[in-house]
Amino acid sequence: MKKSEADLLEHQWDVENMETDPEVLARYVRYHVDEERAVATITFDRPDRLNAIPVAAFERVGDLVREAETDDRVKVIVFTGEGDHFGTGADAAELGHYIGYRNGTDKESRRRPSQRQRILADRNVLSSGFTRPIIESLKATICQVQGYCYGGHFQIALSADIVIATPDAKFTHPAFRYLGPAPQDMYHWIEKVGLTTMKDVMLTMRAIGAEEGERKGLVTKVVERDELEKWVADYAAAIAVMPLDSLMMGKSMMQVLMEARGKGLGAMTGWVGHGWATNVSFEEGDWNFLKERREKGIGQALADRDRLVAPYFRLSDSRSREDAEG
Repeated sequence: MKKSEADLLEHQWDVENMETDPEVLARYVRYHVDEERAVATITFDRPDRLNAIPVAAFERVGDLVREAETDDRVKVIVFTGEGDHFGTGADAAELGHYIGYRNGTDKESRRRPSQRQRILADRNVLSSGFTRPIIESLKATICQVQGYCYGGHFQIALSADIVIATPDAKFTHPAFRYLGPAPQDMYHWIEKVGLTTMKDVMLTMRAIGAEEGERKGLVTKVVERDELEKWVADYAAAIAVMPLDSLMMGKSMMQVLMEARGKGLGAMTGWVGHGWATNVSFEEGDWNFLKERREKGIGQALADRDRLVAPYFRLSDSRSREDAEG
């Protein structure tokens, strides 16, 4: 039986501080096929945590996309999130632990993980493990976005063919807030929002609003929240009229052009460069996410971080919360 990445990397992850139980992951990332509509739906179902999911759950996302791609009943894959938000990426409580940082104050617990630990986890789980199957899917992909679309969920939106969003939707990667302008998939950033906006967001760590995202090409269409589900269903229905062969051949040709424009190299910047970001050296006076999280807890640490900048650059709204995006 094929082992999961969680099984393969268990010896180097700090699994005591991570969720890897397949049954739990399946509850947080649900899957349903509507054969009549030719739609497979992947639903993030952890609204009490703003749909932040365990790191190991991203592998499940990639596996489900591959399953849908080989299912001839399916022409369209739709990503949705329960509650007020599409999703806020990886559970911030697990950040650092997935590359081997451990709790405690002894020398072994505080030891910096090796580069080989960082490379495998970043490539196999948080990059190629779920974004690549979406980017290279030969079925059409649609994101149904409301509220926060941060971190790994933002990577899904960048990778998808179509993004339908509500006016309150906000898009960015909070890794910029944790670690500075951390490497991401530079190809899709530049293709979707352009170099100028990419630099703006990465350097200031602000989010992109839905209307700005529509102007820049990240968002396909902005619709009111009470119309969101209908618009996504209508888009899926329009796509499903197409013969499956035509759809998959068309997506294949798109892949050829994307490779010619640098998709493969751009994707590598995400996982090769991520080792730098998670090995950043903090100087005296720098805001240190891992230290702040350890001493204050996630919610307070990120609330304090937001207060360091003007409201335009903040990632959270005015409501206090104990959950955080990653």
